[in-house]
Amino acid sequence: MISLLPTLSKTIEHVTLTRMTVFAPNCLSPLQFACRQGYSPLDAVHLILKKVHKVSNDKLYSSALFLDVQGAFDKVPHHRLAQIMTTNDFPPYLMDWVQSYLSDRSVRIIDGAASEPSFTPTQVGILQGSPLSPFLFNVYGSPLYYNHQRLGVDLMISYVDDYCLLAISVSWQWNAITLTAARSQLQLEVNQGGMNFNLSKTELFHFPCGKNLLMADLSEVQFGEHHIANDVEQR
Repeated sequence: MISLLPTLSKTIEHVTLTRMTVFAPNCLSPLQFACRQGYSPLDAVHLILKKVHKVSNDKLYSSALFLDVQGAFDKVPHHRLAQIMTTNDFPPYLMDWVQSYLSDRSVRIIDGAASEPSFTPTQVGILQGSPLSPFLFNVYGSPLYYNHQRLGVDLMISYVDDYCLLAISVSWQWNAITLTAARSQLQLEVNQGGMNFNLSKTELFHFPCGKNLLMADLSEVQFGEHHIANDVEQR
């Protein structure tokens, strides 16, 4: 849900964001992109491709699973965000400002010609449309990067609420097994934070390796009863 915010509010938020990014190294992983200089979407793509090209020369196979957090900004609990900021040594004045900024807000949904008659108080969530929100969501998601080697993948990166898991092995089939297990573990952890991955936006991509061509019947990644297949035509 996109929030329509006053221009003056966005100006103040930009100033606050500038101050908050100073403390990003205390909290954010180098594999979390957005809201910092040198952490653009292209930087994330280049990191993936560089690793894929390197292992391809070693005759190894790479597979990437792309995940999207469903309704990410709307599900961030303010108290949990405050705990994470405290743990990562954000100064009290910034924490107080953020909590004041997020608290005592109300929303009224307008959809074309229809609209709600009155405003409804909100107890959770950060404002999608605010310059601060991508950074705050990165802070909220930063615990997922504590010891991320536990997932068994070769790389996990994210751009705000979009995640990529990269597996490298001697076959695409083995990568699919690795990604299935990693996604299941990551799903449990995001569920603890009140979030979920959007299955309809989940994509699997097996990178070509040398002269070996991609086939439509490559191993799939499984999520319970659901199967995510490599889409040759899409690529």
